Amino acid sequence: MKRRSFLFVSGLSLPPLVQAANADVVARDDGLFLRDMQQRCYRYFLEASHPATGLVSDRSAADGSRASEHSSIAACGFGLAAHAIAADQEWLPRGEIAERVEVLLRTLVERADHERGFLYHFLNRADARRTWNSEASTIDTALVIAGAMTAAGCFSEERSIVALADALYRRVEWTWMLGSDDCLHMGWTPEDGTIPHRWDHFSELLILVLLAIGAPENPIPPRCWQAWNRRPILTFGDTSFLSYPPLFVHQYPAAFFDFRRFRSPSGRSYFDNAVTAHLAQIQFMTDLGNKYPDQLGHYGPRLWGLTSSDSDAGYRDWGGPYQDGRCEPDRGIDGTLVPSAAAGGLPFVPRQAMETLRYQESQFGDAIYGRYGFVNAHNPASGWIDSDVIGIDTGISLLMAENLISGSVWDWFGRHPAAIRGLRLAGFSRDEQID
Repeated sequence: MKRRSFLFVSGLSLPPLVQAANADVVARDDGLFLRDMQQRCYRYFLEASHPATGLVSDRSAADGSRASEHSSIAACGFGLAAHAIAADQEWLPRGEIAERVEVLLRTLVERADHERGFLYHFLNRADARRTWNSEASTIDTALVIAGAMTAAGCFSEERSIVALADALYRRVEWTWMLGSDDCLHMGWTPEDGTIPHRWDHFSELLILVLLAIGAPENPIPPRCWQAWNRRPILTFGDTSFLSYPPLFVHQYPAAFFDFRRFRSPSGRSYFDNAVTAHLAQIQFMTDLGNKYPDQLGHYGPRLWGLTSSDSDAGYRDWGGPYQDGRCEPDRGIDGTLVPSAAAGGLPFVPRQAMETLRYQESQFGDAIYGRYGFVNAHNPASGWIDSDVIGIDTGISLLMAENLISGSVWDWFGRHPAAIRGLRLAGFSRDEQID
């Protein structure tokens, strides 16, 4: 594979913006900032990918000095979609990017360890073998397939890319992972067999269940859409919404499915649900800042955003608000901010997301915003700044900025027959109000 130096694009001409959650229009300066952030994020998918396999590191030092030898297949999924964006924006020659996409897809299809099509959560970057005793993961397989579908939509003229993406999807035996309650199991390991935990309540499962229902081979029955529990339900103002504390659960499925355009069989808009969840977290963090000014006083409309991330005490699965509506620093909330929580919310709350992203960049500068965009996390109260970026968080930042600016990821993915079929069989109807 040829090597090229990566160059930032200056003087960008911004396309018309897609409809945003509250009809905000991103100003030109904000658009330029988003393009700069995206290009920094894309540099990660160039430099943290193995040159022979294309597999993307799970994480890397923010300054690029080291990258994990362990690849995350979810990061590979985001990387495939990132390459599509880069080709569309001509950040590198299209042929070179297509070559990168084909190398990665060929590795996933022909070399990577898997069980009945379910890829292992973590692979060695160099040889695509299972690492860390990780599970053959249902959700991570869904995310890499979503990235492959997106790349196939962008590179529809490249027969090898389309064929490899199709092969990756077709070999998955979705029914093998289906529990007796019509909910999918979370994974499988050679040591212990099927993981007993299932995707049985609201979470990022939306993309998994829809792709399994719409699969070209071995699909699960459409009734499985109704099998999972619609809990917990929280209230923000007069609006109820399905919730789980970290914001990524709303963002990952909506990075690919354009839920603005569809309503579920019960009439729920999962786009509107995500908007409410983001607004509720902003209020939750503002309330925390007011209640605990010494520790969390920086939290508020200009500094918000919590999703699963690094912290100075290890990896945390944090967010909020919580089921009983309490305003407490639960799950170890300590003042940490996660920029990708706001970046991943750009299509949902564009004005609020832009405000905190621009403010964080202006206040903390290159200490938190560098070679690959924002660091994974930082804590203004303690002064702690993460030394790393994480592939999935860098990826969601890049993709959701693009969905706000152009809607391209939604378009490429949404035209795939399996995406259309999954929504139709699950009983979704088109929302005529926005057409």
